[in-house]
Amino acid sequence: MSLRDPPYEPPSVSELQEFLLADRRPTGHVNQVWPNVYIGNEVAARDKGALHSLGITHIVNAAHGPPSPSDSPCFYVNTGQRFYRDMTVDYYGVEADDATDFILSPYFYPTARYIRAALAMGGKVFVHCLMGVSRSATLVLAFLMIVEDLRLQEAVAAVRQHRDICPNAGFLMQLRCLDMSLERERRSKRQTQALGYSAKQGETPSLTELREILWTNRKSVGSINEVWPKLYVGDESVARDKARLSSLGVTHVLNAAAGQHRINTGQAFYTDIQVVYHGVEAPDHPEFNLRPFFNSAAQFIDSALKENGKVLVHCAMGVSRSGTLVLAYLMIHQGLTLMEAILSVRLCRDIGPNSGFLEQLRQLELNLRRERTQIAEDSSKTEKAVSL
Repeated sequence: MSLRDPPYEPPSVSELQEFLLADRRPTGHVNQVWPNVYIGNEVAARDKGALHSLGITHIVNAAHGPPSPSDSPCFYVNTGQRFYRDMTVDYYGVEADDATDFILSPYFYPTARYIRAALAMGGKVFVHCLMGVSRSATLVLAFLMIVEDLRLQEAVAAVRQHRDICPNAGFLMQLRCLDMSLERERRSKRQTQALGYSAKQGETPSLTELREILWTNRKSVGSINEVWPKLYVGDESVARDKARLSSLGVTHVLNAAAGQHRINTGQAFYTDIQVVYHGVEAPDHPEFNLRPFFNSAAQFIDSALKENGKVLVHCAMGVSRSGTLVLAYLMIHQGLTLMEAILSVRLCRDIGPNSGFLEQLRQLELNLRRERTQIAEDSSKTEKAVSL
């Protein structure tokens, strides 16, 4: 493939739907769609005997959620780790709606990492939702694209050989965005190799590589976007629009441009809508050291999300300072690499941390890698000592 070839364009949503709806066959409760990866429905998820006989070790519930009232239709599968306490399985819940306007893309990378880790240890993974057709299928397709390097059409064809699936139109659009993002990444690697460079596996990207990803195929930025489940990035206009924040259910606001001469809101500004406020006084300047705020901002976000809150992180434009703090949160508390964090956020919103902030994020990644390596080494030493 020449570097001068036209940009890759995935099939349209209508073309994907036409392919998915052609020659449909009845779908059983569970099917193996990739070596040691299964897709199924609620019936299979609750059949512990069948799961045990299949040798399932890990379960991804793409319809995780509370039970519905008896007189209401049920859209979730309320199981959880406790439901499987009499089995030796690991549980991972994704609280997703099967709705065209639901943003499932923030779960793509975390779920793909979970499945990859389970398979790497010789496990068998069962991914399910209510019907085993839309939500669960979407997450498996994303896994095949991210980990197995399949294009969207190839992933759909691979799964369709074994199970009838049909992600809704919104999910297909998000998969197309992922497909294009991954293709841009592949193209960037090819260009890098053509220039005589060779990036090592797991190496922190250079500033040049990060800027190229952030500034390629940019789209116009709206006032607010959900970039991770219940985590929003926005600009000043939405931060001051209390009616809109209330309608979105925002419970926590992190102002990354706080200060008398910047966005001077504060806790008192939000007293009439009952939100918790956290301010970071940071100019959008490459020489400003934002690193001392990474842990406190990440902790604020993490605590809010664990309380089932919704968090708005904003600055003036919702591009640089707020984007930087959200990336730091994803790296510190979600275990994403800097590249994975950027790709996850860019699926939902264009961000553009300045060069100084990008370098600080690179240093954060290096520090986190050293810390995690040290923890792993200490744990290994402890296990050896115990065994002796």
